[in-house]
Amino acid sequence: MSGDTRVVVIGGGVLGTSAATHLLRAGVGEVTLLERDGAAQGTSGAGAGFVNAWSLGSPDATGAEEATLADYAVDFYRELNAARPEAPYRQRGCLWMAQTERDWPSVELRLTDGPADARRVEPAEAEALTGGVVKAAGIHGAVLHPSSAQVSAERATKALSELFAAEGGKLRERTPVTGFVVDGGRIAAIETAHGTIEADHVVLAAGAWTNAVLASLGRFLPIAPIAVSRIVTEPLGMPGDLPLLFVKALDSGLKKSMWLREENGSLMFGANYGAPSRLTFVENGVPERFDSVDVEGVLEVQRAAATLTAAIPALGEYRNFRVKHGAPCYTVDGRAIVGALPGFENLHVIAGCNEQGVTHGPGFGRVIAEQITEGRSELVDADVWRPDRFAAELTSERDVAAQL
Repeated sequence: MSGDTRVVVIGGGVLGTSAATHLLRAGVGEVTLLERDGAAQGTSGAGAGFVNAWSLGSPDATGAEEATLADYAVDFYRELNAARPEAPYRQRGCLWMAQTERDWPSVELRLTDGPADARRVEPAEAEALTGGVVKAAGIHGAVLHPSSAQVSAERATKALSELFAAEGGKLRERTPVTGFVVDGGRIAAIETAHGTIEADHVVLAAGAWTNAVLASLGRFLPIAPIAVSRIVTEPLGMPGDLPLLFVKALDSGLKKSMWLREENGSLMFGANYGAPSRLTFVENGVPERFDSVDVEGVLEVQRAAATLTAAIPALGEYRNFRVKHGAPCYTVDGRAIVGALPGFENLHVIAGCNEQGVTHGPGFGRVIAEQITEGRSELVDADVWRPDRFAAELTSERDVAAQL
């Protein structure tokens, strides 16, 4: 690839900043990162920060390619932390816990189908591993994945965008994309609120706004933006070496697991909830910002958390909290959409993170960079994420959501 190649990346979340950084390091002559607001102000700002081969409450339906991305992310975030200490990184493992005996079968799958270093943990050891945050009397059993890591998704994304700029990339925040200039099946330029930018390649990593950006091209990706929320309490003295925590508790009313982690001494937690507001972006469109989402899902998670205080007393001790909303996009097969968009030979997409953007984002950034600069990825076989693999009848976000 010529050293004067110009690539424009659209989206300043973890997917876009990862792609931009990998492209720059791959030797692309000019890389411009466009973000409508500021870096990490969308879904990445609400990310839980897990770096693990995970899905909420059920064994991963994906394969070896995603496992490779998870391993890659552990090293990537460790190196980011070394270069930018403001992007905290911690490798303390992930503890999957069953509240009762009937919750155990789904947690046990984390042992039988988990990584090679997975091991069973008895309740007393779980209490010791968490510094007393988890109480042995409140759980039936647990499984530990020792190699899992955690980051602050918001701070890591912001730090990565700053590192990209420091290494010579062009970071243009507060620059909304308004359209494209198309010439003979190629994107020749991107139109923005502040002028037109010519490009040899374009990477679209706009998260929940992906289809809004593609609308002017008459294209649609089969993804559905699902509302999620994270809750962060006031400082409760949570230990900084707390592992990632997942609790499977059918008695709480949650179909899937609740997740918890430490954040600056506070407790951060959340879950996939069943309240109708989870589909608000599917039904009503994605707003410019996530600051006016209904809180019925947050209240559902809080009610579930109140049933877990015997296992985690801190869930009944907080008196104040903050909420941040996001909209990770899901696909019907649980795998992302990564690669060149058919019909536009130089338009590449990263979409459909299935709530695993923090874990898979660095790897997807490398995959896209290698596809653009080398014609194929050396990291994994990226065909499993090709954009054209879905049935033609998926023509709206409602169609996708109906099959999730």
